[in-house]
Amino acid sequence: MREGVIYTAVMPPDPEELAYYRTVEDFFATLRGVPHMLSPKDMHLLRTWWGEGVPLAAVTGGLAEVFARRRDRGEEDPVVSLSYCRHAVRRHAAHLAEMRAGGASLEAGAPPPPATAIAALGTALQGAARELPARLGGVARVIAALADHIGEGSEMPAAAWEEHLFALESALLEGCWAALPPEDRELIEAKARAAAERSGASGDALERALRAMRDRVLRETLGLPRLEL
Repeated sequence: MREGVIYTAVMPPDPEELAYYRTVEDFFATLRGVPHMLSPKDMHLLRTWWGEGVPLAAVTGGLAEVFARRRDRGEEDPVVSLSYCRHAVRRHAAHLAEMRAGGASLEAGAPPPPATAIAALGTALQGAARELPARLGGVARVIAALADHIGEGSEMPAAAWEEHLFALESALLEGCWAALPPEDRELIEAKARAAAERSGASGDALERALRAMRDRVLRETLGLPRLEL
């Protein structure tokens, strides 16, 4: 067990529960771009989710949604607690439950993506992480960590896969941006702004164009694949 993690100081959970806690903690830290230890309040919330059978895919999807929305709104204050994401996690859990209950009607003619396609996305991300220079080690760790989450929704209904990958891609871009050294962010921002201004957009449209161009330049700079099937 890792030292300093709060749940190791309490009653040790079973291996599956411990893996659930660690996965959420690691994913949350990846989204924030810095090491993070869950608070006692967060651990209580995690135990509640575990006890209620909230799927891991619902937790990671909810967290990714919150970070993606804040990113789209240009909010820079860090999310420091899982409780900030609890409503999004509940929505994702309810959505997955509804789709599973819908069963065949939702999945008719739309089988889940093949395992080979899912694995290929993870392999592409791992390859991008390995190609980065040593000075971008923090970014490489973010990419590798997100690669590990690609297959988490393997048992989700087919209708949920697009949403799952969209959330992970938003988390990937957010995490990589947060982990970039300041000088790299400034360079990407300058390239993106120049491209956005050349589009002739103004006002809110210019800001949307800037975010889109920043994502594009970020992908090109880091060699990131699009998370789509």
